[in-house]
Amino acid sequence: MTPDFIPMIRIIFWNSMGFFFFSFLIPHVINQLASPTILGLAFSIQMIGGLLSAPLVGYLTDHVSKKLLILIGSFGRATCYILMYIGILLSSLLVFTVGMFILGFFVGFFWTPLDTLISEKSNKTNRSFAFGKRGGMIGKGNLVGSVISITIFSLANIFVPENFFLVYSPLLLFALSNIVGGFIFNFKVDERLTFDKHIFNVFPSSVEPSVVSKEPVISDAPLKSRNNLAIGFFIGFGVLVIAFMTTEFNQSLVFPYYQGYLNDVLEIEDPTLVMIIYFPSQIISLLLAPKLGKIADKINPVLGMAIVSGLGAFVTWLIINSTYFGIYSGYIFGILLLFDSTFAWGGNLILQNILSRISKIHRGKIFGAAQWLSLFGAVLGPLIGGLTYFSIGPFAPFAISIFIELSIIPLYAIAIKALKPYMAEKVD
Repeated sequence: MTPDFIPMIRIIFWNSMGFFFFSFLIPHVINQLASPTILGLAFSIQMIGGLLSAPLVGYLTDHVSKKLLILIGSFGRATCYILMYIGILLSSLLVFTVGMFILGFFVGFFWTPLDTLISEKSNKTNRSFAFGKRGGMIGKGNLVGSVISITIFSLANIFVPENFFLVYSPLLLFALSNIVGGFIFNFKVDERLTFDKHIFNVFPSSVEPSVVSKEPVISDAPLKSRNNLAIGFFIGFGVLVIAFMTTEFNQSLVFPYYQGYLNDVLEIEDPTLVMIIYFPSQIISLLLAPKLGKIADKINPVLGMAIVSGLGAFVTWLIINSTYFGIYSGYIFGILLLFDSTFAWGGNLILQNILSRISKIHRGKIFGAAQWLSLFGAVLGPLIGGLTYFSIGPFAPFAISIFIELSIIPLYAIAIKALKPYMAEKVD
């Protein structure tokens, strides 16, 4: 990795401090301000914001300063937290959901250029580990932010539950942390320093100067073979993004309804206890991400996706059956959620690795296109999940998720094998 890689990803610590509180807050607040059936729509509104910005951000990432885009993304998240806080104080669902829309719109301004920089500043043979470091930093920020938010939220609910200014004040702290992180990033990161340039500067005699330049997805082959190459590439990439979209649809199908399942099926209604049950899945799996990244760099990606998807389906089946553990059901639910989140992160690291190596000069567009299609799936997921949850039963979204997780295994196998010959960065 480049010397500024670790300082670069430290912005994620500041940016992710509010992730846990934010994910807990959405269903908690919406269930109080409106009917639970609105929950899926609110999540979809956030994803629609991302759908609108993803193509623009993908293009801008390859043409303007990535540091500027990341700063804009940091300010966008800060604005979201402030609007959500105001919406809670005013008991306004409109202001609250506008904040969610703004987050969705600006989140791509942060992650797409950052993922591009992570790709440029790391060795191709350690790319999953590099993205694992990204996940680990999310976990560290999430851990600190969770301790802060759980402490303030629980104590305020015990002693001054009517004082919403104090109960939800962590949102303001996390807004400030995003602004601080954005400025620190701009001061400490040199976006022009790539891994290839760093190696060339340190060992100029061992690296060909041409390696320092970026290479296209499709090489300067004869026209006939180049056309065939393009067809093969687009088939593989097309199947990959469909699989991405299906994966995101699957994750968003059940994610908004974890709290509802705890409340309605396991009969756990204490919000602080719900936070504690939910906490490990949001923190520990992220802290394990660097270890998962090392494994992902060594394993065949097709085999890796088959393993994590298969285990994810099995854990989801166990979640449905967690009711059989009686008074311990809530804690078993939390442990299973941790395993499910860990497998999901393992698969994500494999896929981020593949996306980062498809092209050097079009990384922003590649990440932007994948994000756009995955967000399209994420818009549909909460809506379908809510429809099945309230019309069929709380078990329905989870049951559907099992079949989806198993069905995407062949999609990823086809996409990975089809794209392998056309990777700009090839690894053994």
